Amino acid sequence: MKYLRLSLIIVALSIFSSATVRAQDPIKATTFDGKRVLLYSDGTWKPSVSEPGQAAHLGAFNAPRQVTLLSRRMSGDYIKASFSFKSGIRDDPGTKDLLFDNGDGGFSVGLYTGDRSRIVDLGEMTWAALTKVPVVRALPEGARAGTVGATQGHMYVVHTVNGITDLYSVFRVDWLEPGNQCVISWVNVPSPEGKSIADRN
Repeated sequence: MKYLRLSLIIVALSIFSSATVRAQDPIKATTFDGKRVLLYSDGTWKPSVSEPGQAAHLGAFNAPRQVTLLSRRMSGDYIKASFSFKSGIRDDPGTKDLLFDNGDGGFSVGLYTGDRSRIVDLGEMTWAALTKVPVVRALPEGARAGTVGATQGHMYVVHTVNGITDLYSVFRVDWLEPGNQCVISWVNVPSPEGKSIADRN
């Protein structure tokens, strides 16, 4: 009888633990060759980051492209944490429009004195779901933009306004490892304010 009870307890625990394992969220990981995957507790995995969608319906100058930004707080590397929408590269020596995780886990704009740039979080959506780019007015002279939280699946609009650039850009967080890195897909779009933009990418 004692062995029967012990066997029943073992069976119950194994059923409970397997149900708990199935309910756990997958772990985000990057393979040695740079692929992003979701690892499940049963040892299986699947690719995570899909190709960015289309943005021609927004009047985008190009199809969305992806870039990986490292957390500045984690890596200490300003070059790999900053991005220029105008040039389409990380750490443009001329201008930097976006910075990822400068200690707060979010996205920062307005990185220079006199920079009137703003960023707005549009919430969770796909490229197809964004039907119109909202107007995001530049900050008044002397004001500084804050930071917005980085959230996977969210879409953001950045209006870059500084002495060099007046440009609207849209990006989506396709992958996020908080405190480590993120992958964004991005495009530059015509100004919804109706003015012409000379700095097109």
